[in-house]
Amino acid sequence: MTTAPPDRETLWQEAFDLLIRRQNAPDNPVTLRLIAEWRGRSPVHDGIWREALELHALTGRAVGAAGRIPQPPARRIGRRAVLAGGVAMAAGVAGLALVPRLTAGTRTDVAAIRRIDLPGGGQATIGPLTAVTLTAAPGAALREGLACFEPAGTAPFTVTTGGLTLRSVAGPARFDLAVEGALSVVSVGEGRVQIGGAGTPLACTAGDRLMIDGGTGTVTRGRLAPGQFAAWRTGRLVVEGEPVAAVLARIARWYDGRIVLLDDDLGAMPISGVYTATDPEAAARAVIRPYGGRLRRIGPWAMVIDRA
Repeated sequence: MTTAPPDRETLWQEAFDLLIRRQNAPDNPVTLRLIAEWRGRSPVHDGIWREALELHALTGRAVGAAGRIPQPPARRIGRRAVLAGGVAMAAGVAGLALVPRLTAGTRTDVAAIRRIDLPGGGQATIGPLTAVTLTAAPGAALREGLACFEPAGTAPFTVTTGGLTLRSVAGPARFDLAVEGALSVVSVGEGRVQIGGAGTPLACTAGDRLMIDGGTGTVTRGRLAPGQFAAWRTGRLVVEGEPVAAVLARIARWYDGRIVLLDDDLGAMPISGVYTATDPEAAARAVIRPYGGRLRRIGPWAMVIDRA
């Protein structure tokens, strides 16, 4: 009776475990011998070791911050896909506003979308890798990610995110919020919404779309076409003039791996279009194509993006 060879995911985890041991004790002869023996088991083992080394080098800062190598998809719970390479937005995230009387929290996993009931009536749809905390105000706090709120009560419903506060006015409303680093995109499908914290108070009505850069204070207004409101709920990302880095970060919410962006200038370029988030690799390629971007895969858990 023959034993089936380990699958690639198991081999990747073994390689990562050996990398961790070497990182903690780079000159330990026992660790070095174990690595040599493991690599010598087959060409597949050696190839995965080389890929793991390359991924480690590209995401070294993230690995160092976490104190360990990323775990494989089967073990990850709510792990945020990482955009490395100095994405400008990452440094400009405002602190999360303090929210009183936190009563419930919802956190989603990769590619997961959930519906939850709101205090005071109505529902919210929570996008992938998103954390939302409900309050008794009624209201909610969104740290980062995607959320569509549909409060049904007559009382104002307040959402805080970073330095922004969104509040529905006088009756039912439907509004969508996408937050990636310092960039927030607000869309209104029904009712009226007031926005504070972006300098001058802003007012939005049905069909409005606002892109707010918390790092620069820039506010860009636009209008939604029919069918565009919160289209991410069906796996479509509708983008208008957003930085490539922000769009890649949104796509990464559907990708059980890391997206590594090595070109800051590429990340800052504006992009518009409709992308299929449920096919993250195709979506990422479509986003970077107009600027000569190049995508290559490293093993099963990483897409590395630069310019040719």
